[in-house]
Amino acid sequence: MSAPRYTADSITDDALDKLYANASKGWRRGDDWKKRAVAAEAAIARLTAWCDELDANAQALCKDKDSGIVHPVAANIRAKLQPEETSTP
Repeated sequence: MSAPRYTADSITDDALDKLYANASKGWRRGDDWKKRAVAAEAAIARLTAWCDELDANAQALCKDKDSGIVHPVAANIRAKLQPEETSTP
């Protein structure tokens, strides 16, 4: 059974309070998801910056900054950060 449909003439104060409480709960949940997404993006940015540092250090160690040498750990991390294929044939 679905929830009752209200009109401007039929809604009660209690029902309106429930509707606002439900909407507020949804907005707060969305805000929480946004905070988590922003924090995750920042963590990924820090990790990829560290991968760039590893590459630069490997190139400096080999004394060849233009060789395109990639640190193996950095390469593995970047590979793990790639989205996985989720489609089915």
